[in-house]
Amino acid sequence: MDKIYYQLKLIHGQPFGTFANFPAFNLFSTRHFGNAKDEASIRWIEEKTGRDLAYASQVHGSTILKADKKGNLGEGDGLILENNLLGGVFTADCQPIIFSDLKGQHVAVVHAGWQGALKGIALKAAKTLLDSGAKELVAAIGPSARPCCYEVQEDLYEKFAGSWPKESRQVFYRNDGRLFLDLDRFHQLILEGVVSKLYHANQCTICSKDYHSYRREKTTARQIGIVGRRI
Repeated sequence: MDKIYYQLKLIHGQPFGTFANFPAFNLFSTRHFGNAKDEASIRWIEEKTGRDLAYASQVHGSTILKADKKGNLGEGDGLILENNLLGGVFTADCQPIIFSDLKGQHVAVVHAGWQGALKGIALKAAKTLLDSGAKELVAAIGPSARPCCYEVQEDLYEKFAGSWPKESRQVFYRNDGRLFLDLDRFHQLILEGVVSKLYHANQCTICSKDYHSYRREKTTARQIGIVGRRI
């Protein structure tokens, strides 16, 4: 596989991020797109891509839905894509994680903040794809809160240590008495051996003004991370 890297490109005048050479279709909006949850934004995506969009009412859980029709599919934080639909998750610091087999035909997307990560939603999505016939998977994490800014409290360490004792020792960092979480590293560890490669956008939504950030400004606006089969 060719080198995969994250880059910005203009889609009909709007800047979107994409993992170049990723096996499946993928796009990640920026704050310049506005609130991706707005109906007008969803219509724009469908019109410009020529494909219908499926999404869910996210609840910071680990439910993964089969996306076989457009629109809101109900409560869930992950989508396994059917047909030629696009699947999207909405984020403003949480991680949008996309998955694909090497042919771009088995694809999924999940919304993973610390709650979804703690419940293992990314690992669940990957295993679901493998059970459905995918032979080899790669994954990529879009713009999200990174350890430079993702400060957490001590009780969160205790929660991770209870569920993921080995991994928790490697993903929490202390600096000047403050505690920070590296969810990219966490997913690197729990997906090792399940996906052949995990790629990272390395864009922090908290310290970059190019992205909506709930932690920085308590906004209700969201980015969208999108994946779809290669067609």
